[in-house]
Amino acid sequence: MMFVMRLARVTQFLVLVGALSSCATPYQQSGLRGGYKDAQVDSNTASVSFHGNAYTPKQKVQLALMYRCAQVRLQDGFDYFVIVNNDTEAKQSVYMTSGHYTEATSGSAHGAGNMAVGSATTTGTYYPPQAHTQTKYGSAALIKMFKGQKPQNDANAFDAHDVVAHLGATFGPTIQ
Repeated sequence: MMFVMRLARVTQFLVLVGALSSCATPYQQSGLRGGYKDAQVDSNTASVSFHGNAYTPKQKVQLALMYRCAQVRLQDGFDYFVIVNNDTEAKQSVYMTSGHYTEATSGSAHGAGNMAVGSATTTGTYYPPQAHTQTKYGSAALIKMFKGQKPQNDANAFDAHDVVAHLGATFGPTIQ
């Protein structure tokens, strides 16, 4: 029984490590695991958002939003964008976990003309239930788009070509 408990803990740890390393929201159009959305408000204004899942850190969500803003601006033929307003929110939820195990044994005995067969199943909890908090980040921006060179003195203005060049290695160089 101790072996089963240890095996269950190791398996749970490996599943958690795999989940943390491979389940972050990919850079994609919004879907079950999160992603980006954008909408044209007028000829040079757009609303852009990126929402991550519980495995996507806040910084990655914010950078993915910036990357999407730059991609959309280049796609629409603009050179730079100005962030009119920007907000990042955190949504938290709590869930409970507990580890359960089931152990089944069976056996038979043979003797002088007699045979006995038996089995037993044991179930239980190998550690107490625990509360876990999940945080999911989402970031949204309203942006204005312009052609030409970005103003040097505007901290809210970003050159779309520079943003794509710097973040392309992280999110992908293709304009989508």
